[in-house]
Amino acid sequence: MSELGSSPPQLPRKENRVINLPLFSRWESAIGDLTAALDITQEEVYFMEAKSIFVQVMRSIPSTSGVARRPLRLERIADAAATNRSDAVMVRKGIRAMELLSQLQEMHVIDKADQFSLLRDEVEQELQHLGSLKEGVITETQKLQEVYKTIRDHNVYLNGQLETYKSYLHNVRSQSEGTKRKQQKQQVLGPYKFTHQQLEKEGVIQKSNVPDNRRANIYFNFTSPLPGTFVISLHYKGRNRGLLELDLKLDDLLEMQKDNQDDLDLEYVQFNVPKVLALLNKRFARKKGW
Repeated sequence: MSELGSSPPQLPRKENRVINLPLFSRWESAIGDLTAALDITQEEVYFMEAKSIFVQVMRSIPSTSGVARRPLRLERIADAAATNRSDAVMVRKGIRAMELLSQLQEMHVIDKADQFSLLRDEVEQELQHLGSLKEGVITETQKLQEVYKTIRDHNVYLNGQLETYKSYLHNVRSQSEGTKRKQQKQQVLGPYKFTHQQLEKEGVIQKSNVPDNRRANIYFNFTSPLPGTFVISLHYKGRNRGLLELDLKLDDLLEMQKDNQDDLDLEYVQFNVPKVLALLNKRFARKKGW
């Protein structure tokens, strides 16, 4: 308005006229032909449309279908889509694909004599690229499933730890009762007998120095004389006395597990600490609170 300046004096009514004033922006220019403005020819537009349609059709066709064999036969693919009896969308795509093949031939972009090799190669490359993306997604999915399994396994481990510490807390409370608890007669739990083969199968024995021909005659007794105290003794069939005896405290086993010390050495065999805790929990915790 400042550029226009002040308005002129008003004219008489008889001098009124109709004036059409087209408005335009000084920063914009009209685009007459979008394809020309984008420097894209009509042939390229048809080519890209044909490529897109053939890729969509190929991804909808089962890989076991005859038209999916390489090298691709674009005419057969378009015909198979156009004659599909169960998918109207596929029929429309097939008809459009056939139209585009004809138009591109007339424009001399592709040639039927070489099986439309220019367009065919583009379609095959795009399908290969999309296949690689699919494989990447599948690989990533497998990794996520492995992570999920690890989380679930760790959750099982944590639940086991929780049960162990609950039993430990029960043991501490039992010991803190003092004189009243001491006056009560302590009940000895066990012994529970396990063969060498049984403990080895359950993973409690992770290493054994016992000769193979003698393992059938070896067994172990597990006893709990006091809450939180356990005695493991190794016996040989036919002998009255055990070959060795080991006193264990629940506190010590929990400390070993906390420090990731999984090996418990009994001279002839080597026990797995987490497996031992699981066995003790199964045999003693529910009966006595350890």
